[in-house]
Amino acid sequence: MSNKFGTLLKSKLEEIQKKNPRFSFRSLAKKVGISPGCLNELMHGKRPLSEFYANKIVLGLELDTAERNEIYSMISTRSRKFAVQKTLQEQELELLTNWEHFAILNLFRMKNFQSEPAWIAERLALPTEKVEMSLQLLMNLGFIKKKGNSIARAVASLSTTTDVPSQALVKAHTSDLRKAIEVLQSTPPDVRDFSSITMAINPAKLSEAKKFIKKFRRKFSILVEEGEQTAVYNLNIQFFPLTQPEKDQTLC
Repeated sequence: MSNKFGTLLKSKLEEIQKKNPRFSFRSLAKKVGISPGCLNELMHGKRPLSEFYANKIVLGLELDTAERNEIYSMISTRSRKFAVQKTLQEQELELLTNWEHFAILNLFRMKNFQSEPAWIAERLALPTEKVEMSLQLLMNLGFIKKKGNSIARAVASLSTTTDVPSQALVKAHTSDLRKAIEVLQSTPPDVRDFSSITMAINPAKLSEAKKFIKKFRRKFSILVEEGEQTAVYNLNIQFFPLTQPEKDQTLC
């Protein structure tokens, strides 16, 4: 495992150095947010690759899906909690358009998680019957699995396609927004954060802006998931046009 991981990281370093010869190993460590000493130990198998460090490397190097899964497959068995990341297909997403399915999946990450439907229902303020239906659906899709007398997650994380029209994804976002409105009206400001900004923009920067938001989401999740996890939160970021496309003006 260590040689394979070290080879992959060395290959990435050489790839970057072809474009920037001054880019060093210390630069690589800074880019992924891991100290040079720690990164060196990871490369040489002197420190087990954990999910925490794997996430930092995946984010810092902006790896594609295949490379991310390769990194996750190298996580030490002592640190492994789940399997590799899975990209949802449209048919699967169609079945998971309600917010509670993803909330239940993330409850599994909590240290004090209990697999009994009644406990899950109480934590999410849901009817027990709804929780049981969700658990059965997640089981059928292979996202959770039986483990003795309990249940465990079978995937590290779920992702969706981007910039591809999807009615299922629209329904999922709508469910998240409705839940956000409910939470806004029922919870005090010290346990939530709602803010907005309206701006005039240069549309040519839109693609770059979306990449920036994606990177922020990943860095944000690494920040708040570190340490003991005792609550499940949802982060929604909306960036959308308020103006209609300008009509073509023709000269008479």
